[in-house]
Amino acid sequence: MVALLAAEKDALLTRVIPYLDEIRPLCYEMDEDLALVLAVIQTESGFRPSVVSTRGAVGLMQVTPDTARWMAGQIGLDGYTDDKLYEKQWNLTIGISYMQYLRRLFDGNLPQALAAYNAGPTRVRAWLEDGDWDGSVELIDDIPYGETRNYVKKVLKSYDRYRRLQV
Repeated sequence: MVALLAAEKDALLTRVIPYLDEIRPLCYEMDEDLALVLAVIQTESGFRPSVVSTRGAVGLMQVTPDTARWMAGQIGLDGYTDDKLYEKQWNLTIGISYMQYLRRLFDGNLPQALAAYNAGPTRVRAWLEDGDWDGSVELIDDIPYGETRNYVKKVLKSYDRYRRLQV
């Protein structure tokens, strides 16, 4: 009975969350938190793989070509071209890898890593060094950029929802 309920829940989630069948195995393979990746995708692109931002960020995880080229080199992803960012698998692999890089860079501090995903690691380091923001969840309202402040809040709120769904 429990297995049947779990299978029904999984089938429902797959129908409700776009591309879950592609995102879940990649998160498992890359040892990344599925709920976090879903929250980032929801906030970044609304699960639209062909969306391009005004700043040139592409795809589900809204990665810029410059960041993608750099990240592809860091993880040894052969055959990368900017056109590949429109392909879900490439976009997810690079976006997830970049999120993992930022989490390591900011010693596992999720709000800082999310802020860096949005505003760039150089800006976040400057905010921390200048005392503009202490990097904590409690003081997210101190993030100097309104767009980044709202971004971090949205991702964390979505992350909490996805975790409660136990995706």
